[in-house]
Amino acid sequence: MNNGYISYMLRILAAQGALASVYTDPQDPEGFSAGFVEAADSGHVLMCDLNPWGQIEGWRVRRNQDVLNILYGEEYEQRLGMLMAYHHQYHKPFFADPPAEDSDLLLAVLLECKARGAIVSVIEGDDMVTGRVTEVNGLRLKLRIFDFFGREAEEETFTLREIELLEIETQEEQMYGILEELERQRLMLLPKEEPETT
Repeated sequence: MNNGYISYMLRILAAQGALASVYTDPQDPEGFSAGFVEAADSGHVLMCDLNPWGQIEGWRVRRNQDVLNILYGEEYEQRLGMLMAYHHQYHKPFFADPPAEDSDLLLAVLLECKARGAIVSVIEGDDMVTGRVTEVNGLRLKLRIFDFFGREAEEETFTLREIELLEIETQEEQMYGILEELERQRLMLLPKEEPETT
């Protein structure tokens, strides 16, 4: 499928809020991600991903250029719908109001994450970094990243066009949320330093 057709199909599926399977790995023709297509522009698609057991895994923004094939309305998607119902999983869209059709989807998602204080993961090649959005514009993203134990570390800057995948509320971000809370609790239990007297 060519990129123009992929973008066109993703926009149609987003308008329907359809459940679809998206293939992105040329090395693994059987590897795909399935979920609800929530929004798409000429460059990116926002999906609420499901695991094979029909449970919601959070949101991911992918580049359209990485999408090789799309399937929808097939038996697999129907089965996911059945499993979702069994697990009492309800799809709640990322945006209360979808962004305007002519807006930059990746930027709109990042601005929403900044407003919410959401933890996000940025994937470029083999590198994954997790943190909170501190600044974002049409060209660059600045993240306050977490260290291995969920403590806030330095800021890192990314070029938006280099981001291959953006994750929100997946298991990775939930784990860092737990680590951050454990660190907060640990700091609260530390004895307070006595003020110095002169």
